Amino acid sequence: MANLSFITKFSIGALCLAFSLPACADPVVLTLDGNFAAPDYAFYSYTDTEGATTDNVPISPYITTLNGGGYSNESVLAICFDYASDTPVGSALSGTVEPLSYFTGDAYNEVMESTYLINELVEDGGLNAPLATRGALSFAIWELMNPSSTNSLASFPSDPDSLTYEAQAAAAVTSGAWTVADANQYPTWVPDDSAYQRFGIIDLAPEPSTLVLTGLGFLGLAVAGGRRWVLARAELRR
Repeated sequence: MANLSFITKFSIGALCLAFSLPACADPVVLTLDGNFAAPDYAFYSYTDTEGATTDNVPISPYITTLNGGGYSNESVLAICFDYASDTPVGSALSGTVEPLSYFTGDAYNEVMESTYLINELVEDGGLNAPLATRGALSFAIWELMNPSSTNSLASFPSDPDSLTYEAQAAAAVTSGAWTVADANQYPTWVPDDSAYQRFGIIDLAPEPSTLVLTGLGFLGLAVAGGRRWVLARAELRR
């Protein structure tokens, strides 16, 4: 049972639509569902670019709750940003929801490209997207954000299928097909405690009805992601 301590922390991330942002960055509390068990989670198995197989990695999107700063216990679709950082499940975490202009340097470009991939996920059906699509997009975002994560990994266990999405994102941003206005549809939740993950949120209210209904059907979902979860499963299998 001691191994369960690993399961109570995991890597995830969340974004929300630009018009959901308050005029200034007021405190926004994000709470992840503490019921960390299947079938509430989507799990993905893959062989990484180094040839190692990893089983049952929880992937985006998933549902969490925001409160404060214009939100009132609202359910939102959450997208992982930082693969190697932790966030305690079931705890109310304070942070702010920030636009693209909040970021500078490399982080600006990483968020810009990641928002393109989040939009791809929305267009592919969000929670209804094929598991392989969700997995590849999740890993593409993690790899893009890894250099600016609090706990960056020297060797990132990427999904080979994510590489195509990363190239698409870079091309869209470079060509101007994906603009700042587009990116600001999906701003970033930034925790007050920098040891925790950044979160992204897709607001369910303005999304197409099919996505809204799907999201409501999975109310309370919170997905773990990243190295801590993999380590926990490895320990539990011993």
